[in-house]
Amino acid sequence: MANFSTEFPIDPKNSVAAVMRLACEWIAGSPHTRIPKTDLQELPENGERSVSLGIERVELAHLRAEDFEIGGLRYERTDEGLAWTTSIVTLKTSERHLLSLQVLCEALDTAVRLPPPKKPYFIRQALAELGGGADGEIPITDRPFHLSPGEEAVAAALILGTARNTLPIVYVSAGYRDGHLVNPEELTKYVSGMAHVVVEPSRVFSYKVKLLTKSRNVYGGTVGVYWPNSEARRTYFRDDTTPSTRGLELEIAKDIRVALSNRRQRTNCTWSHLKETVAKLRFDNLKAAGSTELQAYVDAFDAEIAAKQTRVDDAHQEIARLTAEVHRLSSLEHSAEGGFIRQGEEQDLYEHEIRDIVIDALEAASRATRAGSRRQHVLLDLLKANAASGTRQRIEEEIKSLLKTYRDMDARTRNSLARLGFDLPEDGKHYKAVFQGDGRYTFTLPKTSSDHRAGKNMASDINNTLF
Repeated sequence: MANFSTEFPIDPKNSVAAVMRLACEWIAGSPHTRIPKTDLQELPENGERSVSLGIERVELAHLRAEDFEIGGLRYERTDEGLAWTTSIVTLKTSERHLLSLQVLCEALDTAVRLPPPKKPYFIRQALAELGGGADGEIPITDRPFHLSPGEEAVAAALILGTARNTLPIVYVSAGYRDGHLVNPEELTKYVSGMAHVVVEPSRVFSYKVKLLTKSRNVYGGTVGVYWPNSEARRTYFRDDTTPSTRGLELEIAKDIRVALSNRRQRTNCTWSHLKETVAKLRFDNLKAAGSTELQAYVDAFDAEIAAKQTRVDDAHQEIARLTAEVHRLSSLEHSAEGGFIRQGEEQDLYEHEIRDIVIDALEAASRATRAGSRRQHVLLDLLKANAASGTRQRIEEEIKSLLKTYRDMDARTRNSLARLGFDLPEDGKHYKAVFQGDGRYTFTLPKTSSDHRAGKNMASDINNTLF
């Protein structure tokens, strides 16, 4: 079974009929359909209609109540051993206008292979022609949301789940040299309508967000996915399994799609609710009219029961899914607790910093441990499996080389220090060199110096403190 499911707010200026017309145009414009566009032009008003042609069937429904309006369609197609069902529903109230889309593909034979699930093109059409609405503090759009300096509180709210958004946040942190691990524009193409792509501007910004989130933020170029009303977070970075940028972007999009497909819809913007409300309207109309037509009552009653049964079936599927999810999370929790150590609140100030510090400590411990002891064997085994990155030594040597002949803060020196991660605010006759925006690591550099040893002393002070 291949699934796709998403739900998001659209611009409330749109009517329910406008969304239904766009959905009909999407079906009629598909190269896989033979249903003519003219057969889908008539939309029902407080009722239902259906169109069938060969292996295809489109069912449309609509209802306008006192405090809401709901409409949508279900498109069914059976071809080459696969049964496709696509449901598009829109629900408009005085507070918001929601759009939901679900795709289900089932194999009718065990020999038939399911195609890989994809995000339907209709989502791109909907965002382009209808426009996105507001999802809490952030707009629904097909572009990444770039944060600016001063918006650290916004980033913290999105990370902590207090921004009232319903879609997950894909947070793209700034690298140690302020670049990004993925292309935010490309990533947004894959996840628009399913998640927000939020991009932070710099490492200094990241450090401020760390203080506001108690180190819940990803950093140093890592990409994190944060789910609303949950402390769940998943991080992504390039390694041997996903060495390319595009591969990482596709992996993020796939994981979000799978998670949304497995999540139960949290509103009444569903096909089963639409069918149930329309069936109830028919039943109420028959009662109000004092109809004595037994068959009409039976048909209306059967339709209402069928709609309720659909919701019961959905509930049973949700129970099965949640049971599987509990097992999965229990497995993940056990796996996470089985690691050697847990990450504290300190963050890397350069790539692999904390890991290299731990490896350094293991090396020192192995040298101080009795030869031939169990402790030494374990430590040496860990060192064999975990090589140091060499990043620390590279930065240390660059600082030595840069400052050994320091006389004044010329453009080359300033640019090189900035590239290494130092901010250089002026402080009277001196500069304050702040490493990676962390005020605990602040060093004083004179604007000019006549002492030929000053540069070497400064490099020694910086390297001893940082490394």
